[in-house]
Amino acid sequence: MNLETLKTAIEVAKMLDGAETTAPNSVSGDGRAVIVRSRDAGVQFGYLDKFDGSTVYLKNARQMWSWTAAEGGTLLDCATHGVKAGKFSTVSPAIIVIGACAIIDCTDKAAKTLTDAKWA
Repeated sequence: MNLETLKTAIEVAKMLDGAETTAPNSVSGDGRAVIVRSRDAGVQFGYLDKFDGSTVYLKNARQMWSWTAAEGGTLLDCATHGVKAGKFSTVSPAIIVIGACAIIDCTDKAAKTLTDAKWA
């Protein structure tokens, strides 16, 4: 390492001293419609309140027990095109999903079909 490289490294270290180097613990949601896949609680549809690591807080949420996408067959298709059939829970005012492994944004069209779907 030459002297100039060492000086640059010292300046960078000074700039980073005291700087926050970790992501915030909790990220506020914006109320957008999402589908959340979790390890233990299955699949949920709702409106994103916030998330903290793999814990997701939803408002006006419903569990998706089974589904048939309006086009295609995956959860991404459900989030894009909506659903034409399935088995859904009634709406819960708020839920906490622990162990989420995916948060998928929904289109307005998809959110309407998921909101309007009959519950089992």
